[in-house]
Amino acid sequence: MASYSRTMDFLHKKLLQATTKDQEDKIVDWMLAEAKLKQTSEKNTQNITSARNKPDNIF
Repeated sequence: MASYSRTMDFLHKKLLQATTKDQEDKIVDWMLAEAKLKQTSEKNTQNITSARNKPDNIF
């Protein structure tokens, strides 16, 4: 992920401030979920763009 979202930036700052292993684990889980959400969103955008660019084969 080349650019951080605002949410990921916030979570990264919180991770640096975490004082317990439990806090770190929870924040890392949130970061992984955010990354997965972003990947899914980008994949869906690519699928929509690709579907729009396909010629219609309806006769």
